[in-house]
Amino acid sequence: MKLEFRELSNGVRLIKLDGNMDIAGVGSVETQFYARCGGHNPRVLVDLSATGFVSSLGIRMLLQAIKTVAARGGRLLTLNPAPAVASTLDISGLGQFVVRGSEAEAAAVVLQPGK
Repeated sequence: MKLEFRELSNGVRLIKLDGNMDIAGVGSVETQFYARCGGHNPRVLVDLSATGFVSSLGIRMLLQAIKTVAARGGRLLTLNPAPAVASTLDISGLGQFVVRGSEAEAAAVVLQPGK
């Protein structure tokens, strides 16, 4: 799995995951992924448009990041998952953390106060 990171002009962190979130994929990006979600009041978008599969380990990684970011006063949302990945997120209860649209539209959602 490949992890790409950039910070948008509004301070939102964009993490793009490319590949499968299986045991090998999660193992190869987990430390870097959590590091990119750190700090105070982080606003994070995780682009899953190039992710083809999410295993229970991938769900665990996302859930842990969502909880950690929220505990630090921030918010993490996933962006544009493929249909199979979106279905897995829905079944796991993480469907509420999915947003669809452009990066700018998703950044506006993750920046909303009180969320």
